[in-house]
Amino acid sequence: MKFYQEIIRKSKSVDDKFEKIKESQLNGIKIVFHVPKFHPRSKIISSYTFSPLDLKNLTKNKIYNLTKNHIFIIDESVSKQSFVREFVKKQNINLIILKSIEGKIKTKPFLDELIKNYDLDKKQNLTLVVIGGGLLLNVGAYLAEKLSANIILFPTTVIAMADGAGGKVRVNFVSNNRAYKHFYKSFYEPNAMFLDKRFLESLPKKQISIGLVEIIKHGLFQSSKLYNYILRSGKDFFTDIKKLEKSIFWAAALKNVCIDVDVEENENGSRRILRGGHDFSDRTEEDLKFEIPHGIAVAIGIIKQLEMERESKILDKAKKLFNLFNIPYTIEDFNKWN
Repeated sequence: MKFYQEIIRKSKSVDDKFEKIKESQLNGIKIVFHVPKFHPRSKIISSYTFSPLDLKNLTKNKIYNLTKNHIFIIDESVSKQSFVREFVKKQNINLIILKSIEGKIKTKPFLDELIKNYDLDKKQNLTLVVIGGGLLLNVGAYLAEKLSANIILFPTTVIAMADGAGGKVRVNFVSNNRAYKHFYKSFYEPNAMFLDKRFLESLPKKQISIGLVEIIKHGLFQSSKLYNYILRSGKDFFTDIKKLEKSIFWAAALKNVCIDVDVEENENGSRRILRGGHDFSDRTEEDLKFEIPHGIAVAIGIIKQLEMERESKILDKAKKLFNLFNIPYTIEDFNKWN
C-alpha cells in the first residue's frame, strides 16, 4: 500500500489548506497539474493550471493568445445561455456546436468524420476552446490530440469541473447495438482549464447531484475532511455557489495529489481513489448503452464495490451522502429518479 499511504499523507496538506480557505477567497485559487514526462504533451508543456476565469476575459489571457487561430466547441444547451451567446456574438468566433449524446458524438467514427467535414486537419497554429460537460471535454481532447492543437477547457458541469483535469482522452465505440466504453484511450493534457462560476448558477438540482458523486468519491476514499465538509454543507450546495465551488477545487486538488504520486493508477495506489466504483460503472453504462448519467453510474458502482469488499463503515458513509442529495445508487432507484 506504499502509493496509497503516500497519497493519504500528501492529501493532508490539501485538506489543511481548504479547511482554512474561506469561500470568499476562491478567486485566488490556482491548482497546478504537472504533465508526466512519458506523456506525449510533455514535449510541449510541463504543467497547466485550473483556476477561476470569467469567459468574457478569455481573449485577454496569454494562453489563449499563444496561437492566432481558434475554434470553439460548445455544448448545444450551453450555447443558449445569455452570457455565452453574448461572448460568441462579440468575438465573432469560429464555432462548432455539438449536442452532448454519449453514444453518438463521443465515438471515434463520429469524431474522425467531424475532422474531415470541418477540414480541421488543414488548419495550422490552432487552439481549441471547449465549453461543455465531461463528455465534450473528452471530445475536445481527442480532436486536439489528432490535430496537435492547443486546447483550453471550460467545464460547465460540477462533474467536469471536479474531475476534468488530468489529461485523459477517452472515446467510445458503438457497433451492432453494442457499446464499448473508452474504446480509445490516450493522454493529451490541456494548456489550461478554467472555472466560470456562472455555469454553476444555471445548473438544476439534479445536475448538481450527479456531479457531486465524483467529489463524494474523494471524500470516501481519500479525505475525511472533505467528506465532513460535504456533510456539513448539505443542501446548501444547491443554493450557495461558493460552497459548491470550494468543494470542486478541493476535489480537483486531491485528484492532483493522486496523479502526482501515482499517475499510472496502481492497485496499491491511486486506482482505489480515481477509479473508485468505475469498474462497475463502466459496465453499467455499456449495458444501458450510455442512457445513464456518468455520475449515477459511478454512485451505483461505488455501492457495488463497497458491498463486494464488505466495507460496511464506508458503505454507510456513502449511502448517507447519496441519500442526502437524492442520488440513486441502484438501477431500480435510477429508473424511478429518471
